[in-house]
Amino acid sequence: MPEPERAVPLGTLLIDWDNTLHDAAGTFFRALRDVLRQRNLEVDEPAYRAAYDPDYRVLYARLGLPADEVAQASAEWRALVREAEPRLLPGAREALARLHASGMPAAIVTGAPRAQVERQLAALDLAWPPVAVAAGEAAAPRPDPAPLLLARVRLARVTEPVLYAGDTPADMRMARAAGVRGIGIAAFATDEARLRDAGASETAPSFGDWLSRWLAT
Repeated sequence: MPEPERAVPLGTLLIDWDNTLHDAAGTFFRALRDVLRQRNLEVDEPAYRAAYDPDYRVLYARLGLPADEVAQASAEWRALVREAEPRLLPGAREALARLHASGMPAAIVTGAPRAQVERQLAALDLAWPPVAVAAGEAAAPRPDPAPLLLARVRLARVTEPVLYAGDTPADMRMARAAGVRGIGIAAFATDEARLRDAGASETAPSFGDWLSRWLAT
């Protein structure tokens, strides 16, 4: 007897990199902690999460760094981040293996420089790294849909529905602007409610949790 067809086709999956698959927050925190310690400021991870803001100047101010020290501290932080070994979030490696086995077309779409992401993928020695097709190539910042539209053009095969998994409200607004289904991953500083408010069709605490649910649909 043939297997029943899926209620929802698998489709094509576009995936954000930092804080969706890659533990960028952990890397950023460790570098920030080291930079602040040199200035006799201590910060733990809960304090970092509570103070977090995409604008590093706001973040430093909240953590007590004088404004005239921000530029030098930021330069030191960037150097530490560049040298850091990449780390995947818990369960991400296994999720990528399941994604590959499913046959679902997939690509990484992120604002990070493409060469940087490709170096990180190579260093992680994944059995199957999804290609970074639009990393940092579209100049417009999120939520402009240009990166996701570029990814659709670059992929050799695209099947509907097209989904984008990301961890920020801007990711979800970008997905909506591009006409793709937004999957909100609450892995760092944004909770699931805020991701849904920004337009996420679905949310999950991790990429692996969501993927397991999607493949079982």
